[in-house]
Amino acid sequence: MVGKLTRDDQLSASRIPVLLNASPYQTRNELLAEMIDIDRGGTPTRIPQNEPMFWGDTLEEQILTVAAERLGLKDLRTSFPAAFQHPTLPLAASLDGSAKGNRKWASDPANGIYTPQGGDMIDLTGEILLEAKNTSVMPENPPAAHRGPLQLQAQMMCTGLKAGVIAVLYRGTELRLFLYKADPAIQQRIVLAIQDFEERRKTGEMYPVTSPEDGIAAYPTGIDDRLYWDDGAGDEATAIDCLMHALKQKANAEEDIAEFTSFLMDRMGRSEEVEAMVGNRRVLVKWPSRTYRAQPEKLTPAKPERTVRSKTLQIKELD
Repeated sequence: MVGKLTRDDQLSASRIPVLLNASPYQTRNELLAEMIDIDRGGTPTRIPQNEPMFWGDTLEEQILTVAAERLGLKDLRTSFPAAFQHPTLPLAASLDGSAKGNRKWASDPANGIYTPQGGDMIDLTGEILLEAKNTSVMPENPPAAHRGPLQLQAQMMCTGLKAGVIAVLYRGTELRLFLYKADPAIQQRIVLAIQDFEERRKTGEMYPVTSPEDGIAAYPTGIDDRLYWDDGAGDEATAIDCLMHALKQKANAEEDIAEFTSFLMDRMGRSEEVEAMVGNRRVLVKWPSRTYRAQPEKLTPAKPERTVRSKTLQIKELD
């Protein structure tokens, strides 16, 4: 395992799941805002290595070694001096490994070998890519889009290779090998997404907001300005009406929750559990206790003044 080889100011194969809106860890607007900040001279974000990342790095070579043995691959390589740059796109890929194969493979679940693309067997003749993953999730087939498939297609685009293997160690107990060939349709999606991304870097036009957190990433600061949406039947008016209705329902629900919780607490008294028939259903209600360990006194470090946009909208009827 070597350090980061790709440039901070350029898209890498590992970030293609974010670009295609398939990552649970980062949104497209967060990625776009990060790149725009770098373009303006900002400092790249560095994520400190945590425990899962440490074990992923530590086990990477072992995972690839076992994968190569199972597939009969030769000339395993796990170290590369530099990233592989795409010939025409602002895209680069750093590799976990590569090796040489000499046969075609069909799906063989009994031996942990899978071909998620289906159809014909996967040809692993010649040099192929190897990508290692270590995860705590339950074994899956196919692997989640952010757990290698999109990254591998981008790596093929940068290296010119036509096949690869994603070796995923699940929960430290089961290794599954997912065999892929180059997919022109997915690779074209990547090309178009990169072109769109680079245009947005120039214009500053953000992606459509997909969550309140994503909205803050897209528009982290506000200006003293008021918009006017006077079309009472427009999409914006409909959204405002729906939000007002949902907030009212939420408030009513919170009142109901507090009322019925108080009633049941009063009836349960000191009992921690009650079993009851509700219509034709038998339910168990628990009123548990939680023990907090003693903690030493902590001094909160000073923080500079900052302004952060809220994740919620305030709505008030004007007439």
